[in-house]
Amino acid sequence: MSSRKSTKEESTVHQSELRDNLEGLKLLKNIVVTCRGPHGKVKVIQNSSGGHVTLTSSSGRLLPVLSVSKPLLKLLVSLTEAHLRMFSDGGLSLMAWCLNIVELSENSLVTNRCLIELYDELMELAAGVLSSNDFPGRVNFTLSNIAQILSLVRTILSSKPLCKLSSECLKHLTSMVVECFLSSVKGDYKNTNCVLILTAEGLSANRSNYVPGILMLYPEISSSCVRKLPFNVKDKRITVALVTVSMSGDSDEVIQGQYERNVEVNAEKTVIDYMKTFCDRLIGCGVEVIMCQKVIHPWIKSQLRQRKVFVIERMGARLTSFAQDLTGATPINSFSCDPDKCLGYLDSIDHVVLNKKSYLHLQRAAIGINTLMLYSMEEEMVSELKLVCETAFDTLQNILQCPIMLCGGGCWETSLSFHIKRKVNEKKNSILEKIRCTPTALSSACEIFCKSLFQIAMTTGHTGVMMMTSFPTFHCWRVPLDSDEQFNVGTLTCACGTVTEHFENLMSLNDVNVDAYSSTDDVILKNEVYKIQQISQTKSCVLDSYICFSSAFRKAVFTANMMLNVGNCLQDIN
Repeated sequence: MSSRKSTKEESTVHQSELRDNLEGLKLLKNIVVTCRGPHGKVKVIQNSSGGHVTLTSSSGRLLPVLSVSKPLLKLLVSLTEAHLRMFSDGGLSLMAWCLNIVELSENSLVTNRCLIELYDELMELAAGVLSSNDFPGRVNFTLSNIAQILSLVRTILSSKPLCKLSSECLKHLTSMVVECFLSSVKGDYKNTNCVLILTAEGLSANRSNYVPGILMLYPEISSSCVRKLPFNVKDKRITVALVTVSMSGDSDEVIQGQYERNVEVNAEKTVIDYMKTFCDRLIGCGVEVIMCQKVIHPWIKSQLRQRKVFVIERMGARLTSFAQDLTGATPINSFSCDPDKCLGYLDSIDHVVLNKKSYLHLQRAAIGINTLMLYSMEEEMVSELKLVCETAFDTLQNILQCPIMLCGGGCWETSLSFHIKRKVNEKKNSILEKIRCTPTALSSACEIFCKSLFQIAMTTGHTGVMMMTSFPTFHCWRVPLDSDEQFNVGTLTCACGTVTEHFENLMSLNDVNVDAYSSTDDVILKNEVYKIQQISQTKSCVLDSYICFSSAFRKAVFTANMMLNVGNCLQDIN
């Protein structure tokens, strides 16, 4: 009979350079770029062994299911996922910027080492422009201005075509997300577990709604009818214990037991008796509800119910975190804890039936935690909708910490690129002296850097349009290629919706001469910046998160520089 142990094949180290990875980089770039914006293409992903089919155009769902083997691609994917964990948005832009810079740099005659130094310098110039109050691609945010909040949320919710939101559904969801978020905001702006999102398929998205408190599945009560629970006594709080230590009988906690030699000891009974003693202490403190992150032993659960204690188990880490914030309880992670110091409270617990499923509705006044129930017609659609809603809530939370937004639709990228070129012209001599490169190398690096921004702006909207801009804001306009004559009269609005301009004043991106920009034009620019700020506070427009996308751009340049600095990739292919 042959051995089941297979002999390990000899390891082979595969060596490659950056140019050997270009095909993979171009393929990933095509995937990323064609996902971007409300007109992006939905991707269908399934692994080679079959299994679940994922439909998505969002980086948050695309990257976890995308199989990547090349070291440089893995590096980029890993850095992007780290960015998404922090901001929830900007993943596609980060990857597209990085891959654009790498691809354009490989076609340049300037050495990679020189380009890396110049890109670092250009990134600092870009950061200075983005942080300037005179930059026409950014607007200040105020929480009291509902128009700005609605614009930001609408931009996020409408960015994924798979959600298939009609104008009516988009308006309903936008208003609901904003209302849900604002009702959860507290004075310190630090409530991170503010909205729990649940999903169900089979209904239209305009049936989505939110309720204060927490909704949690509770299949132990039949969904055939609503059952009245024996809690809700007027002006009486419900005392809650939140337990994270395992109550299934498999706890690793050392139990203080006494054993005698040659006396048979039932280990399971000893553990159960110890947990029963723990439960007795909880009941002695007036606990009416025990919420356990893990499974509770059936005998212990039976004993608790006999003593009129309501039991909620198998909550999981995420729901336990929400329950902690809602009840104010301190998680009990040891049977030896003093339970009296760890208890929390609820105002009411109700049984509700939604979509033929049984839920518990936990509420406590003035805490600011809500549950958002999302509906859509199909599983993948509701998963995509859940992700964009999570992104909207995370973005709003970040906006509270950094109240600045960018003009979306490609406007801030286009404006930034021209302002970078202007800064390079102003500081050309100092940059050349610092980097010790030729003017041609600086011009080439600046062109690559700005072109990567242009390309991102171009992929945000429809194809088959001509990108145009105007002085002095340098926002972008998308004009259909076959419709020049109908725009000769009247005005057009830029992609973000904050600037209007006569068609005859628009110019192609290639026709802009930044050398003609003088210091006397700064007064005109400041007036335009003021107008953009005012319009963003009263009109529906397209907005992006400043802290998210400025961070994504910096990380994209950093990652591109790392890739350009790679000499060899060594990979064990066994």
